[in-house]
Amino acid sequence: MKSNLLTLLVLVALLALQSVSLFAQNYSGVKPIQDFHRHNGYDPTYTYSPVNEGDTLAWVRFRGRVTGTEYWHTGANIMSWITGPVTNNTFPANMVFRTGDRMRMTIRDNGNVGVNTFLPEQLFTVSHPDLPVIRFDRSNGGERDFELFNGVNGNLFWRGGADGTGPGLTNFMVLTYQGRLGLGTDTPDQLMTISAPTAPVFRFDQAGAGERDFELYTGTGGNLFFRGGANNTGPGLTNLMVLTYQGRLGLGTDTPDQQFTVSNATNPVQRFERIGSDGMDMELSLEDDGTLFWRGGADDTGGGLNNLMMLTGTGKLAIGTTSTPTSLGASDLTPYTLFAAGGILTEEVRVRTGWADHVFAHDYPLQGLNEVANYIEENCKLPDMPSTEEVEANGLEIGEITVKQQEKIEELFLHMIEMDKELKALKQENEALKARLEQLEK
Repeated sequence: MKSNLLTLLVLVALLALQSVSLFAQNYSGVKPIQDFHRHNGYDPTYTYSPVNEGDTLAWVRFRGRVTGTEYWHTGANIMSWITGPVTNNTFPANMVFRTGDRMRMTIRDNGNVGVNTFLPEQLFTVSHPDLPVIRFDRSNGGERDFELFNGVNGNLFWRGGADGTGPGLTNFMVLTYQGRLGLGTDTPDQLMTISAPTAPVFRFDQAGAGERDFELYTGTGGNLFFRGGANNTGPGLTNLMVLTYQGRLGLGTDTPDQQFTVSNATNPVQRFERIGSDGMDMELSLEDDGTLFWRGGADDTGGGLNNLMMLTGTGKLAIGTTSTPTSLGASDLTPYTLFAAGGILTEEVRVRTGWADHVFAHDYPLQGLNEVANYIEENCKLPDMPSTEEVEANGLEIGEITVKQQEKIEELFLHMIEMDKELKALKQENEALKARLEQLEK
């Protein structure tokens, strides 16, 4: 009887062990889950002690025995531990992946992923004591690979261009710890530096077919060119603008002669345009004959604008007119350089010319008033002064007419001085006659 009971207990125990094994190895159903529980304590009434911050939740090891030793060796493992305070409902935990005895990757409770670091500070952190590298490897033979790596002194490099790794690749770009970006150079001197042994180029490419592209490049002699105007590259584009090493800016020319040069085979124009509707536009235009026009007064361009000012190749300036006559009546206007239509309003006009002080010279041939009166009677004007007809035909030369008017004023003063002398003499003579008359009356 005892033997049968013992046999029954053994069979029950074997069945129980078999059921536990099957339960642990076979997970099925709608939501199959495999749990790894941390048991800080266990008693027959199935009560458990709570976990605390810093406790290891689970450690999954992948192990094998090595020939010649009695010990198990771990090839890889995954572990999780509690990284923060435990509340009534939740607690934070990290997960760490190892191969051999080296930590390879960490997933923090905040979602940050780290390679070779327990504490990734950003969403993705790659850490290495010498050279942290992120690699993009084309698995096909002969394909070009690329690497992003943190070099010495904290500079971030992008290298590639070959089916290789590390020094077998070429450094294409660097972002230094000072915030300087270098393309084609490991030591950029400014915030952005583009370097090449022949012609460093910065390109703007419209992807669509037939679109016009542009390039900014340093040519020979240290000149900076801006070229474009076609769906092409390099010599297939046209040089549109240049800034020379002397600081000269050229538009439409590769060899500006002055600090700012606008060049065109037919009609070089500098335009000032108001973008809004009905905005008055202005243009400075050089014509074929070397005349420089300032046009504007309309929301238009070219011939749709009004000629406001003109400077000829001979240095004559016309305002409000395009006429620069060489004569007016009998007057020769070739020495004149300023021509203006309409009135001129100014606060002051200064004319450099001769003056009329020669009238006060002792040998000045002052005409008597009788001669002046006779001249006026015959000519209806003062001597040496222009007539109405002459002024209407030739206009007035301000400097010349001002001198003539001053001559007449000074001549009037001479006549008045002479008349004053005669008046004083008459007074004296009158006083003498008056005294003699008084004596005779006595």
